[in-house]
Formats: sequence, structure tokens, C-alpha cells
Amino acid sequence: MPSPTPGQILRQLDQQQAALRKVRQVVQEARAGGVDRQRALGLGWEALQATHRLLGSIPLGAADEAVMLRQLQVQRYATALLVRLRRLLRTETADGEEAEEAFDE
Repeated sequence: MPSPTPGQILRQLDQQQAALRKVRQVVQEARAGGVDRQRALGLGWEALQATHRLLGSIPLGAADEAVMLRQLQVQRYATALLVRLRRLLRTETADGEEAEEAFDE
């Protein structure tokens, strides 16, 4: 199997960032209450896993300056999504605790 070219890697990175963008939109909708939070968390986690698999599979031979710069951009975007997922999880946990406290009273 031939080694991927930098152009192929750039296209894959672009596709993965587009997937992250879609998931980010779902997370925003979940924060607003339009989408199930667990579903948004699951989709976000799967997207992060796919991103890290892709980033870890790039061979050194295809890693030119443009690819490395794009990797940095995708990693930053993935990190921002992870922060949003964490906030969504924390909000969900806080909401659940408030509901339990109200039930106890």
C-alpha cells in the first residue's frame, strides 16, 4: 500500500475538521436544550477519537510544513470541542444534582 501524499492528508484533515464543526453545532444545540445531552456527548467523544486516530496515523513522509500547520489547527479545534464537552458534562451533572436536591425536599 503506497504511503499517502501530503495532499491526501490535508484533505483528510479538512474532512475531520468539518466533522468536528458539525459536532460542535450539536453540542451548542444541546446546551440550548434542543438536543439530548448524552447524545451530544457521545457524538463529540466519537469525533475526538476519530480525530486523534487520524492525527496519530500520519506518516512522517507525508508530514510537510503545510500538513503540520493543519494538524495544529485541527488539534486546537479538537481541544476546544473537548472543553465544550466538559462544560456540557458539568452542566448536566449540576442539573442532575439540583433535581435530586429538589426531590429530597
